[in-house]
Amino acid sequence: MVLSGQERTTAAPTALWVVPVADLGGVARHVLDVARAGLPGWRLVVLCPEGPLADLLRESGTAVVTGPFGPAAGFRASLRTMGRTVRTLRPAVVHSHLSYADVVAACALAGDRRTRLVTTEHGIAADDLVYHGSVAKSRIKAALHTLRLRRADGIIAVSEATRRAMEAKWNPCKFIKVIPNGVDRSSGGGSAGASRMPATEGPRVLSLSRLSPEKRLPDLLNAFAKLHADLPGATLTVAGEGPMRGELQELAGQLGIEQAVRFPGFLDAGEAMAAADVLVQLSVWENCSYTLLDAVNAGLGVVATPVGGNPEILPRECLVEAGDVDGIVEAVKRQASDVEQRPQLPEEWSTVHGMAQLIVDKYSKVAESPTTFKGVAIAANNGDIGGGEVMLLALAREIRELGIPVRVIGPKSPSGVVDAARAAGHSTIVLPAFNRLTYMVALRRWHRQHGDELLWCNGLIPSVATAARSGRVVHLHQLPQGGGQVLLAAAARLRSLAVLVPSRFMAERIRGAQVLQNWVSEVFVNKRVRTDDIVRLGFLGRPSLDKGVGVLAAALHQLDQRNPGRYRLVLAGEPRFVDKKSQRALEELLAPVEHLVNRLGWMNQSEFFNLIDVMVCPSMAPESFGLVVAEAMSAKVPFVISNAGALPEIAGPEHPWVVPVGDALKLSENIQATTETNQAEILNRAFHRWNLNFSSAAGRGRVEQLLTQPDFFPQYSQDN
Repeated sequence: MVLSGQERTTAAPTALWVVPVADLGGVARHVLDVARAGLPGWRLVVLCPEGPLADLLRESGTAVVTGPFGPAAGFRASLRTMGRTVRTLRPAVVHSHLSYADVVAACALAGDRRTRLVTTEHGIAADDLVYHGSVAKSRIKAALHTLRLRRADGIIAVSEATRRAMEAKWNPCKFIKVIPNGVDRSSGGGSAGASRMPATEGPRVLSLSRLSPEKRLPDLLNAFAKLHADLPGATLTVAGEGPMRGELQELAGQLGIEQAVRFPGFLDAGEAMAAADVLVQLSVWENCSYTLLDAVNAGLGVVATPVGGNPEILPRECLVEAGDVDGIVEAVKRQASDVEQRPQLPEEWSTVHGMAQLIVDKYSKVAESPTTFKGVAIAANNGDIGGGEVMLLALAREIRELGIPVRVIGPKSPSGVVDAARAAGHSTIVLPAFNRLTYMVALRRWHRQHGDELLWCNGLIPSVATAARSGRVVHLHQLPQGGGQVLLAAAARLRSLAVLVPSRFMAERIRGAQVLQNWVSEVFVNKRVRTDDIVRLGFLGRPSLDKGVGVLAAALHQLDQRNPGRYRLVLAGEPRFVDKKSQRALEELLAPVEHLVNRLGWMNQSEFFNLIDVMVCPSMAPESFGLVVAEAMSAKVPFVISNAGALPEIAGPEHPWVVPVGDALKLSENIQATTETNQAEILNRAFHRWNLNFSSAAGRGRVEQLLTQPDFFPQYSQDN
């Protein structure tokens, strides 16, 4: 073992980065960027084989340990080197990169609970065959990763797509923190590519990748052949080395484009991009491509496949399927000729220093030595499934993802909540209760006997049932209505550790409440081929007067008078918890437009949003959140809402289609306006707001932040 670089003694804790490669590539770039930026408050030491990476790290002043380590050295030698390094440096955190180092680190630290282990996943794919070549090999690898992740104290993924693939294949027992590769914005901004576009010649197209099957370079050559036929001045540089070089050169000759295509081997990425207009990358999978980040940062046009983490970097207009030759050609032409069409780095994208700080934040969580609590028990508000119970199941999932034991409590009848929780793989507690009163009595008795578990009261009923008892979180999903509920809510908060509500609207009305915004999974909508001019409005939820369905009926009647036969209403939902008198009153209001209404009962969100053109949420009562609004945002479906409660807060201040409560005329006018407006910018803005604030990833981050606050659960903590 050879240690070089910063050998001075330091009071800062040591983070040992374990990297099994000597050469320069994507992971080496990640390591070098962090080494140059530094880990605030930490001393960085890198264990890697001798080679170019170690040389550059030394030049940056980073402490480097070299020795027999990596695939070339063999597993036993790597394990010995790792063990000696840990014993010598006694790092607070070991941070592994790439699967070989991941497995070696997990084995080396198997019996060492003092040293925390963090792992970053840089290279998993949705299709196992991309990296493993066979189903049998991929299954063995998946089982190995599942085992080694049990030892990890912290898990990082470089993109949301990477996180989803890890969860689907490896079933990690802990929360996965997404920290994308950071990049510092160039001083030239996104317009730097303008000067590189020749005025009279064709576009200069660039590919920077290994010449291997997963990069789908034959598809690029086929597309370029068509581009070259349209624009004879176009050129293509296929930079890189790999096993397909000869095959690609032969294909270029067969297509008659050999004079316009260069295969120069390895090129400096910066120099290659400076001589190009558009970068094309048609990979089978990418996690968080530095090539794409650098191309966008350099002001190039970019065309890539919509795989892995690419959609997190690029807007949709840059994403084209590899087999869509015409789409690739048009995208290259568009971005070569129009600088305004070229992508920009998302505003929220981290710099290198920002990425390093996020890594340090993760270290701070895993490096602490907290005590552990037995687990969390979430008590349902009702036995049936409603909006609050949907969030209960989402909350249980995210707490489980954090590695905290979680159980769901519900009554024996109705059993909808506990049945759904059991189906989702959660442990459940079924209390011998058949109505609200017996459930409250049974829950208080249970909590008296299980004070070593944190009780998460998911609604007013369990909060009131356990009022004045310690070890509870009160989570209210509905604003208390009337003097009786207000008094009960005040009593329920006594001695609670925290009171959580889903919106600022509620927090302003409940003293001492903390906002934990709800979140929803992305709703995927297929592009429906329109065969008529009918505009299908949609309402999803409990059809009742307080939800504004009567106002919607009046608005539909006005729309039909202005444009006979053009508007229809898809009414999805059942009138649970709606008394018979209110149901009869609503039916009278619906009668004049009954011939325009299609009642479908309960249905899942994807089916609903695939059927409609405009979602309408015309609530009369103050909404505490509005899950269906967040779902519409994720589905990129236009939506019109009333200004009831938190609905405008969820939609955002720039949303154009918000109407006063109970105003049928304004509702009809805004519905009509959605069909007469260019929706693209509005829908893209709403989707971005959902992704940032109300997606599963955003919710998971909020739950993690909440549960790891040092002052949130003063007598509880968790080892994540």
